[in-house]
Amino acid sequence: MLQSINELQQKVDEMLLKVGLPMLSINLCSAPIGDGTPCISFENHEYNYIISERGYEFSRKVTKSEDELLYWIMSELAYKIAFQYELEHRIEDRDGRRIVFPKFIEIMQKINPKWKLKAEAEIKKTLAVTPYDDKPYYVL
Repeated sequence: MLQSINELQQKVDEMLLKVGLPMLSINLCSAPIGDGTPCISFENHEYNYIISERGYEFSRKVTKSEDELLYWIMSELAYKIAFQYELEHRIEDRDGRRIVFPKFIEIMQKINPKWKLKAEAEIKKTLAVTPYDDKPYYVL
């Protein structure tokens, strides 16, 4: 179990370099900044992945698994990259997630091949709740 934010940052940087992304593409924090940037704490032999903004906590995920924590950290960056990719390759009147989700899975698999199935399961759960919607939207 990684015990310091510096050890975790080093592990994340190694993963980033492995897939050709610059080091410090993710800058880990051990205390809330207040702008929605995730922070990580180590309490009671567990990792806490906390997202808060202006003193309000929006999300807290807790795990004992280093792999799970790394998945959460890397998936945030993978989604940002996938959404940027969709923006650059947008297809009118198609749900943008049709481009985002496969790209997200591709990135997560590059980072860690074991994460492909986990990413696919995550997408499947999302689509079960909010299926693709290719209806055109018009602003009046």
